[in-house]
Formats: sequence, structure tokens, C-alpha cells
Amino acid sequence: MPFKSPVLAPVRAAMLAATAGAMLLGGCGSPTKSMPALSAAPAGAYRVNAGDKLRIVIQDLAAANGEYTVEDSGMISLPYVKQIAVGGMTYREIEQSLATTLLRQGIMTGDPVVNVAPVQLRPFYIVGEVNKPGEFEFRQGMTVLSALSAAGGYTYRASTGAVSITRTVNGAPMTARADEHTPILPGDQIRVYERWF
Repeated sequence: MPFKSPVLAPVRAAMLAATAGAMLLGGCGSPTKSMPALSAAPAGAYRVNAGDKLRIVIQDLAAANGEYTVEDSGMISLPYVKQIAVGGMTYREIEQSLATTLLRQGIMTGDPVVNVAPVQLRPFYIVGEVNKPGEFEFRQGMTVLSALSAAGGYTYRASTGAVSITRTVNGAPMTARADEHTPILPGDQIRVYERWF
């Protein structure tokens, strides 16, 4: 027969009560509850970043037309213009910057017509309680729901309401709560949390 200490009995009871309380609180809470929420509204004009591939067409300057990958420094290298900074800019801002540079350097006169379009944007990543975690190709207009579909959907352990996105904003990573309708961006890291039983 095991020895039962009258001194340790209250300690055991307190430990059991604390464990049970933690389990109950855990079941009611969510790992994303304390995070700020990402807005479900569209994120606005996309801003180019390192790893994005762009198609640039400059009217009457065929030698510069082609596909360019944004370097880690945020620069691209074009014939005639050499290097130009595009990191953090919208497609329209890049077009205006290139036109201004072409005029300032005397490469073109008049009003240069420049067109910039995406070819391939950085992938997004999804980890946690999905059937196929990993890296996926980004397509314009994607939401968390379409990202989850690409990753094979939730596992049986997933908390379907507990999703976070880590995104680089102004050069710093930010993690926020998201839902299935939240738009995603290239480079986003999506995490699906385990359900707390």
C-alpha cells in the first residue's frame, strides 16, 4: 500500500487544481487572441521587394526591354540606365522613376513611355497545422483561404480560427492575427495553430 503524507496531500490537490484550471483556460483561449488583427481590407498597391521578377518595356528603347529580378539591395540593372532602386516602390512609381532617369541622363527626350508589370512575385510560406506545409507560388488576389487550399487544408488538429501572418513592414517583421478572408502578400509567412483541447 503506497505511503500517503498528510503534509503533501494539500500540495498535490493545489497542483491538480492549477493544472485543471490551466487546461480549462487553454481550451477557452486562442494563441492568436493577444495579437493585433490584420485588416481584411485590400492592402493597397503592391510594393516590389527583393526576389520579385518584373517585365519592363520602354517604348523606342528595345535594348532595355526584358525581365529583371530585384536584387537583395532593392536594385535592378538595366542597359543604359545601369542600376536603379525599385525596392519598396509600386509599379507606377517605378515607371515614373525610370522615365525621370531616362530624361535626366539624356538617354531619351520627350516623354518616355515605360511599362512595368509583374512576372513572378516572391512565394509565400505556410506552416503549422496544414496537410502540406511549405513554400507556394503567390498569385494576385490571394487570401488566407486560398493559401490554405494550396497547402491541402487544415489537419484534424488545427484550430480553424487561429491563424497568424508574419509580414515585413517598413523593414521589420510584424506578426498579426488573420482570418480566412485576409488578403496575403508575397513573402508572407502564415501559421495555423494547433487546437487546444
